[in-house]
Amino acid sequence: MEVHFTRESWNGRMKACRGIGASLTEQEVSAWEQEHTKLLAEIAPAEFNVLHYGAIAELKVNK
Repeated sequence: MEVHFTRESWNGRMKACRGIGASLTEQEVSAWEQEHTKLLAEIAPAEFNVLHYGAIAELKVNK
């Protein structure tokens, strides 16, 4: 499925991943965010879609 992002929302999505926000210091996150924001302005359109895998599970309760 295609998931819609803006540069800002993609930056937030990447910042929230465990490789960035959860594992870097506050200063490292700030430096990463500045660099990533600059990169997105250079290479990404203002809005874009990213292909994601989605799965649905239907759970049933046995009575």
